[in-house]
Amino acid sequence: MSAAHRKGPANGPPLFAKLIAGLLVAIGAGLLVLPPPNGIEPNALRALGLVFIAVAFWATEVLPPHVTSFLFFLLAVVLHVAEPVVVFSGFHAGAVWLIFGGIVLGVAVQRTGLGIRMAEAVLRRTGHSYRRVLLGVALAAFGLAFVMPSAMSRVVLLVPIVVALADRMGYEPGSSGRDGMILAAAFSTVMSPMGLLPATVPNVVMSGLIESIYGVTLRYGEFFLLNMPVAGLLSFLSILLLVMVMFRSDAPRAFDSESHTAMSKDERRLTVLLVLTLALWATDTLHGIAPAWIAFGAAVICLLPIPGLVPPKALSESVNYAPWFFTAGIIGLGAVVADSGLAKTLGALFIDVSGLSPNSDAYNFGAILGMGSLMSLAANPAGAAAVLTPLAPDIAAATGWPLKTAMLSQVTSFMVILLPYQVAPVLTAMLLGQVNFGRTVRMCLAYTTIYVVVITPLNFLWWRWLGMFGGG
Repeated sequence: MSAAHRKGPANGPPLFAKLIAGLLVAIGAGLLVLPPPNGIEPNALRALGLVFIAVAFWATEVLPPHVTSFLFFLLAVVLHVAEPVVVFSGFHAGAVWLIFGGIVLGVAVQRTGLGIRMAEAVLRRTGHSYRRVLLGVALAAFGLAFVMPSAMSRVVLLVPIVVALADRMGYEPGSSGRDGMILAAAFSTVMSPMGLLPATVPNVVMSGLIESIYGVTLRYGEFFLLNMPVAGLLSFLSILLLVMVMFRSDAPRAFDSESHTAMSKDERRLTVLLVLTLALWATDTLHGIAPAWIAFGAAVICLLPIPGLVPPKALSESVNYAPWFFTAGIIGLGAVVADSGLAKTLGALFIDVSGLSPNSDAYNFGAILGMGSLMSLAANPAGAAAVLTPLAPDIAAATGWPLKTAMLSQVTSFMVILLPYQVAPVLTAMLLGQVNFGRTVRMCLAYTTIYVVVITPLNFLWWRWLGMFGGG
């Protein structure tokens, strides 16, 4: 962690953060011990208590994120909120091993000097203008979503290169310029590509459920037309504008290029490995190997004596495992929320209290956006998809919308991010890049404000023009 991001005993979280955390933990503790109301599963109420406790620490950073994960594991198992196989399911998930692969690849990129060489290549094309570098980083990150299906894969590939670029430009860890570059890459390759069907986990979860439950196969072009021209592209432009305004920085320092030297043997080997990894990621629909196992395989190759790109001792000396444990905790919490029945309970409650009604398309559109956002706070956007997709017939009945509109309306909430822990790839980029937590939260809130206030109404009008609401 950077000096700006670490918090020692004398420089802990501010008092208001501690007070908020204390309040949420007190609520969570009460839910863990109170008897459930009639009709509510006991474990659902206790799972909600765990959500309050985890959110308290993840949102305020009173505890380091990975320590919060440890606390969640302990409470969930000791209090029998769920079976251990559910609690620790994050360690079985591909996303965790994808992060591990990305961490090892990042060490290799830094150790071999390939990151510096790539950074210099970018600077030669963008010049010594911070804004032009931001534009180049954001466009590359967004464009990568069209060829690489996993947001986490894109993040773990991009962050080490962007970090090397920031180092070459003279932006130290914790500086505004460095944090802005990393967040531009993360938000551009995670949030805006929600408009691409195969580019993010929530979209994949939703489309799989729609096909298995309703027998409807979503088409790439149809999904693109619905979600990219307005929501996706305007989100990208908003992200770029926000980073340029919020992370203004001095011009990068001048440097003498070192790239005239020939690539070392290790650089050549790593380049071949990265190209093969990227090619396998981009063609996963053809060979059927999940992105996580491709990344894990690349990491294992780096650690082998031949080619010897990362010494085995680096696993104990150079690797920061905090993102690994944090992601396992996030996934485990989502699994507990689903297994306990809390997700279905919250979804049914939404239908009852939201006031969805025919001929109120704008209100219904906003209400579903709000529900999906709240569900993402409890678990993540993929968890929200797992809850809202089975509720589509009820939503259609309440709103008078066609079933497909009811199924797809949840996508609007996938682009909302109130806190970084909601969207694991964004949080992973923050941790891998050692980005200041407060800056990341401010970026999340500023982007979401623009998305809700400006982009969502325009997107609603776009959906209406496309005839998505039928005669309702």
